[in-house]
Amino acid sequence: MNFAAKLWISLKSHPLRAMFAAFVLAGLIIEGVRYWNYVQSYVATEDAQTEADISPVGSRIQGTVIGVHVKSTQRVEAGQLAVELDPRDYKLAVDRQRAALAEAAALTGSAQSSYVAATAKVNKDRAREARAQSDARRYTALLKEHVASAEQYDNIISAEMVAVATVQADEAAAAAALKNVAVRQAAIAAAQVALDEALLNLSYTKIHSPVDGIVGNKTVEIGERVQPGQGLFSVTSLDDLWVTANFKETWIGELHPGQRATIHVDALGRDFDGYVEGLGGATGALYSLLPPENATGNWIRVVQRLPVRIRFDHGQDPPTHLRPGLSAEVKVWLKAADDAPQDRNRTSSWQPVRAR
Repeated sequence: MNFAAKLWISLKSHPLRAMFAAFVLAGLIIEGVRYWNYVQSYVATEDAQTEADISPVGSRIQGTVIGVHVKSTQRVEAGQLAVELDPRDYKLAVDRQRAALAEAAALTGSAQSSYVAATAKVNKDRAREARAQSDARRYTALLKEHVASAEQYDNIISAEMVAVATVQADEAAAAAALKNVAVRQAAIAAAQVALDEALLNLSYTKIHSPVDGIVGNKTVEIGERVQPGQGLFSVTSLDDLWVTANFKETWIGELHPGQRATIHVDALGRDFDGYVEGLGGATGALYSLLPPENATGNWIRVVQRLPVRIRFDHGQDPPTHLRPGLSAEVKVWLKAADDAPQDRNRTSSWQPVRAR
């Protein structure tokens, strides 16, 4: 007789034992269903880490470092002076450009005075021209009436021609003077631009922190000669942290912004509540330095991962030692589950998104 048959005979002969066995079996079935529902209620990944904005700070000009006022791990505020470069060469450049601007302004003033004088001469000569033309008309009439002599008429006509030529010459001189004024004004504008550039470069000798945060990756030292674009240090902003979770592509169809999430930070041994803020625009492989080229023929089918940004809920008072780069495990809740984290007693800025 096999074991099943013996068990059946034993249970049949002992009703209480049969009832107990049925109760245990029902309990196991119920718990199994609950566990299955729980497992189906979320997707999870251990390929996740905390992240934050890291602002690299570099020099915009070349120069010699004369002061370093920050050190690694130091907390700084936005606008705080961090590094100073020797400003003497740039101060001299400012003085030269101010002198050039003053010279251009003086030459422009002289050119404007010349133009005013040339304009006044044109106006004066135009009055003489008008009088000479009037005399010419009057003597033409007198000559026809034989009142004026031919010699007088010739003298009047010659005076008219001289007056007209004088006006034309003076107008040309005035136009040249006006053009010179425009040239000098352009020189002033160029000198002002050069001065502004020199002042801007002088301001670059003082390098400030762009944001509040923690100093890291500091490589600058006093006496160092730095070049434009050279990195000096970085500032990590801790006011806005998030988690990047890299989910397998087979789960992407289940994820969408607004879903609840649980974030377990390994270093702290603590869970945080959050939500899906957004899905990456491409898989991590395509963002890499050497993305795969499937068209080359060297193609291997590999399950890809898509970066998903998980935002921490507000109001959780995260510890001050939460830092970017910490390993994390993320669960995204696809549907309600008895064991899913609840949010009844905590105020959060997150609002649930209507299900698809």
